[in-house]
Amino acid sequence: MYKKKKYMRKRSQDNYEPLDDEDYTLLDPESHAKFENLNPGTVTVEGYGLECWDFEKTKPREHTVMVSYAKLPEAPARKLLRRLNELQTEPGKFGWSPEKEELDLKEFVGTLGYVDTSQFLPRQGLSTKKKKKINSIVYYEPKYARDRNRWVGDLYSLLNRTDIFADFTTASSVGLRWATPGDENCIGLWNFLRQIIVGRELAVRLKHLDGGMSYSGFTERILATLIISELWLKHVQIVLKDEKLLTDGVKGPETAEERAKAEDFKSKGNEALKKNEFQKALDLYTEAIKIDLGNAVYRCNRSAALLGLEKYEEAEEDAYVATQLDPKYAKAWSRLGMAMLKLGHGKRAKKAYERALQVAGKDATTQMHQGLAGAKKLITETVKAINSETDKEKQHGLESSFLDEDWEIIGKTPEFHSNIHEQQVEGLLVFAGRMKWPYINEVRDYAEDIYSNLRAGEIININLHDWLYGTMLPGKWFSFKIMTALIFCTPSIDVDKVAVAPYYDCGLSLPTRSYWRVRTVLGRVLGCLPGVISLCGWIGPCPRVEFDPPVQGDKPRHIRIKTRRVALTDCNSDSDNAVIHIGSRYARQEATRIQPNEEVGSYLAEMRDPSNWVVPEPPVRDVGTCEIESIRLKRLALDINVAQKAAKGMLDDLGVELKTEYRASITFKMDNNESAVTYKLFTNPVFVTPPPCRPGPKGAHEVHIRELPRFQKNIWSIERLKDHTAEDSDDDEVMVINATGKGAEVLARAWCSERGKSAVIRRIGGPCFVCAVRAASRGSLGTGVLIWTQ
Repeated sequence: MYKKKKYMRKRSQDNYEPLDDEDYTLLDPESHAKFENLNPGTVTVEGYGLECWDFEKTKPREHTVMVSYAKLPEAPARKLLRRLNELQTEPGKFGWSPEKEELDLKEFVGTLGYVDTSQFLPRQGLSTKKKKKINSIVYYEPKYARDRNRWVGDLYSLLNRTDIFADFTTASSVGLRWATPGDENCIGLWNFLRQIIVGRELAVRLKHLDGGMSYSGFTERILATLIISELWLKHVQIVLKDEKLLTDGVKGPETAEERAKAEDFKSKGNEALKKNEFQKALDLYTEAIKIDLGNAVYRCNRSAALLGLEKYEEAEEDAYVATQLDPKYAKAWSRLGMAMLKLGHGKRAKKAYERALQVAGKDATTQMHQGLAGAKKLITETVKAINSETDKEKQHGLESSFLDEDWEIIGKTPEFHSNIHEQQVEGLLVFAGRMKWPYINEVRDYAEDIYSNLRAGEIININLHDWLYGTMLPGKWFSFKIMTALIFCTPSIDVDKVAVAPYYDCGLSLPTRSYWRVRTVLGRVLGCLPGVISLCGWIGPCPRVEFDPPVQGDKPRHIRIKTRRVALTDCNSDSDNAVIHIGSRYARQEATRIQPNEEVGSYLAEMRDPSNWVVPEPPVRDVGTCEIESIRLKRLALDINVAQKAAKGMLDDLGVELKTEYRASITFKMDNNESAVTYKLFTNPVFVTPPPCRPGPKGAHEVHIRELPRFQKNIWSIERLKDHTAEDSDDDEVMVINATGKGAEVLARAWCSERGKSAVIRRIGGPCFVCAVRAASRGSLGTGVLIWTQ
């Protein structure tokens, strides 16, 4: 789940097939499978391209997206739950029943403003009278109205609306979008479930149709909906449980006089009911209920009055409450069946009457038997009507309503069970073990029981809930979630004093070690330390950090490092297909070009002479060692708005701490240098590890002797780096840092951060020296810096 998948259909396996709108949608760079290199803290060449893309996205651009706010059909809870169950248990093969697939979709999105008028209007146009009645986009050609690809563009415009559908990319938790009533960004459970259904309907069409290539409007929020929809349908199971009415402490008559008064209201209500004075009976029963809320007879009688007023849903509710107050009250079950029968719910009425007969036993009334027979008859008639209906749309509506009965939530509580909670707990433990989490034993003890405790009614953090249900976006969202879950499953970490990380790029400082996100400066610089790995967006375990000024206590805390982004290599945009090209595809070395005063013949002879082609020697192996002496975090001044809130008491100590930023610095001790050297990490560079090159005739690639000087100069040892100045830089030459000594690579990375330079890092198994230098050159990735480790 840390990496995103592809949803739009690829028409072939050709790697050079034109890109589609999904390829042009950058969800999060680290969510791409080809972003991160095996070497922690570095990215692949593709990853460097993604970093360039992400950097370009920060520039303001105009982006217009079509959004449809067409009125959607009502979708009651029972319809939503039934359809979700169908998608999970009987998804079917898309394309086998096109008409049914369209009708299934229209149940939840309607026609989105489109009307096919070919069946009831003349082809030459609409009459003036009929034009006034239809406020829609009209297709005069039936083939366009029934074009399945059209729905792809319509679903784009629907899912981009902001009033009823959530943008999952703008929050860390999916649960916050539906399970936090009162929050302005919460769309509610039922809108959320509709979004899940619509997202799945779009996903199957993108997989099988070509519409994704034909319509604009595919955005990051649509991609997020596709991801969450797929995860939710795979990981969550809906179960309807009988709702248990809490009758303890229900108000009853406090005195004999009150009891007698309630009985008097009931008696008068019974008399009114016999005279068919239903409203009067309703009012009298209501007064009796106000005195004795726990009386099943009063509720059952009021249900009868409501039936007389044809208020069947309210009658059903009262009858249901009566059955809960007294489960052995057969008359209440019978009245419940009658209300359901009036609503046309034959299957549910049948169950209620069967329960009435079971409870009544030998005292069962003729009315109960007749009611059961009526329910069975209604079921038979409904099935017959469905099978005999020739109009496919009407038939679909009848069948859907019939199936919806099984998912009616009156008297039920919908529960959402996780199908993968054990897998998620196991994954969390594997992550903790690989990252050498110091509290892994208590995590194991706590995490194994967390889901059982949740099912038993324990309230847990919404982020931990998301983790157990496996519902989160890939990339930074997943990384945020797995560390948050790990913290909340560590009882010795006081979450009231640590809280949830306020930003996606926060690192975590523990008393004995630290952990940093892969795209942060400490993650990139410390990734090359021995024993440090990269897993699920985290780099660790890294050395512990020191604070300046020192902090009281040694508690875990979230840390946000203040850095600025490095402007990456120059790039240009191809206006024809919106592809960003890095460097120049036609770059040539000036040194090997023919000079103006040079004869062509002698030039060609020199170029063809094999003795003039040599393999440049890489930097010599450095036998020195370098060690980290300390990693210090200097607390920076608070933002003025934060400081003002803190001064007014609007932020507590924890709130201030979460808003605090730090400047990181690393102090190194080198064995051949008496004094330590400190590098301040001002910027957040990108380190690229290029792939190996294809060997030449001599293994490593050759260069002409004219070009050889550029491989023999501008090589810097780590001892000299601190003295490097801007005058030492040449835009046309690559600066090579000799980091072959023990521990030298981390210092080289720290230097890059201080000086604001991204770099190509060549490690064992990488390209030859020539190709590594060219990768860092202006004509390629353009970093201008090569860190040579081996």
